[in-house]
This record gives sequence, C-alpha cells and structure tokens, in this order.
Amino acid sequence: MKKLTSRALSALGYVFFIGLALLMLLPFAYMLVCSLQETYSPYLISFDLADYTLDNFRKTFAVSGFSLWLRNSIFISLSGVFLTLLVCSLGAYAFAKKRFAGSNALMGFLMLSMAIPFTATVVPLWLMMGKLHMIDHYFPLIAPIPSMLGLLLIRQAILSLPNELFESARVDGCRDLRIYWSIVLPVIKPILITVAILYFARSWNSFLWPLIISNTDATRTLPVGLASIQGTHTINYGITMAGALMNFLPPFLVYVFFQRYFIAGIAGTGIKN
Repeated sequence: MKKLTSRALSALGYVFFIGLALLMLLPFAYMLVCSLQETYSPYLISFDLADYTLDNFRKTFAVSGFSLWLRNSIFISLSGVFLTLLVCSLGAYAFAKKRFAGSNALMGFLMLSMAIPFTATVVPLWLMMGKLHMIDHYFPLIAPIPSMLGLLLIRQAILSLPNELFESARVDGCRDLRIYWSIVLPVIKPILITVAILYFARSWNSFLWPLIISNTDATRTLPVGLASIQGTHTINYGITMAGALMNFLPPFLVYVFFQRYFIAGIAGTGIKN
C-alpha cells in the first residue's frame, strides 16, 4: 500500500512539473506562432499553415538601423563579458588568496553595494557621463556591466581551491600573475563560463540604461531599437514578435551550447543550496 501511494505521489509530481514546464513554454510558443503571420491584434492569431510566412523576419532585417543595432548589441555584450571576466577574476583572486589591510571590510562594503538597485544609480551615472561628454558613446554602455555578483561567484570558486596548490606554485618560483594565469584560470573555467553566460544575457537584454544613454542608431542596441520602431508604424505584432524572437535567440543559444559548463560552475561555487 505504501509503495502504491509513493508511486501515485511520484506520478502526480511528474504531471505537475510537466504541466508547469508547458505553462512556462506558452509565451515562447505564442511568440513563435505570432512571428510567422501578419496580425494587427495580439489576440487574433491563426493556426492555419497557409497563413504562415517568413516575411516578418525579412521586414525586420529591412528596418533602417537594424544591422547597426545588432552589431552594437554583439560588440557591447562581448566587450562587457570580457571586461567582467578580467576585472572580476583579478579582484576575486585578490580577495580569495591575498591578505591586505582592510580586505574584509572592503569585501563587506562591496557586498552591501549589491543591495542598491541599479535604477537608483541611473540618474547619477547619466549626470557623470554628461559631464564627461560620453553620452551616445560605447564606453558608458560597457563600463557599468561588471558587478559584484561576478566577483562573488568567481571568489567562491577560488576559495574552494586548496592552499597547497598555491604554496607549491610559489615554491617553484611562480609569482601571483603566473599563478593567476596558468593555474587559477584553467581550474575555474566552468565558473568563468557561467559568469560569461550570465553577463552576456544580462547585457544583451539590458534596456533601461541603453535607452537613456543612446540617442542615435550609432550606439543603440537591439532591444532599444526594436522598441523604437513600434511607435513609428502601425503595429504589426508579427514583426514585433519576429524581432523579439531574434533578440531572444542569441543568449538562448549561448546557454544551450554551454549549459554543461553553466551547471558545473553553479555546482562548484557553493551557492547551489
């Protein structure tokens, strides 16, 4: 009787989670179906295959400035990931394996900064960039991407490395930069890829800051550019969804190709619980 009850509960659990997964996939299914047809109402979609077309994707690519928005998003996201990995890995190594005056206090202060929402810093950042004449430049779009989260994740991975590894390297005459480059980075590759995926998706999908700091197509990113065309034409929701689908695909594909490293990186940081 107990075995039957246990199996029944297990089956109910599977049904519940499968249903929950299908429910979460509904918006993506709606986006895909809507992107393949011409519709001027978000509620009128057809399931007749004869109404399906790829014209919406062609029209999206034909929008003036689209190629610039796509190029800007790729450049800003990749540059932001590189800067994040460089800055956060160096800082994480220093906080994890070096001891200096005030290191604990500084680490605590930096962790407190995670409690400050980015929206609270938007106006001061915008004023600073204005004083520096950096409005509508790449620098203010890339520089704020690194954050304390990346440093914390990488620091946790470095803390898990045995001290004997570092002591042996120092006995062999390795300096900190050589230890960092030749020992630490290869060993913590999974968490570096995890941070890269997180920050690529974060910078690619960023909307508020690029909307404020970019005034022209020269620096406008894909999410901001796609949003700007909705107010200038009668809204064909098929084109809107085609643009949304193209904006969704790059971070999704990055995660799909590197998911095993992502899972390994999360599991190795000690935050999985």
